[in-house]
Amino acid sequence: MIPDEDEIPAGENPEQEPDVEIANAADPAQIAARSQKQRETKNDAAKFWNSVFATANGRREMWNILQESHAFEVRFACGPNGFPQPEATFFNAGESAFGLRLYQSWLLMEPEGVRAMHIENDSKWAKPKRAPKRKDD
Repeated sequence: MIPDEDEIPAGENPEQEPDVEIANAADPAQIAARSQKQRETKNDAAKFWNSVFATANGRREMWNILQESHAFEVRFACGPNGFPQPEATFFNAGESAFGLRLYQSWLLMEPEGVRAMHIENDSKWAKPKRAPKRKDD
């Protein structure tokens, strides 16, 4: 059943064209404007991630996001009776895959910041402390 025009709230008429300007792919001015907007968006994103990885707080919080997403883990789920739970395992795999994609995007944008994040937060990257040198008598 199609509702009467009186029943359709204003601005929700499916037959009405939306007020969206359609870009002309043949207009050099519009092509240049779109390219400029894309460059600005990319530069804004780079500035944002640069500022996030520029501080120890930012790097710690990004590390926490990776840890919460289990980006570097493969987890298999079992139920209380010990039988595998494939649905939960697939959910865990999706969570982990998202974390890994996020991590890889950070590596492309801020490799030095990601390296600093590992050095500060990842126990696998921690440098062992040297024992003090003993004086032989």
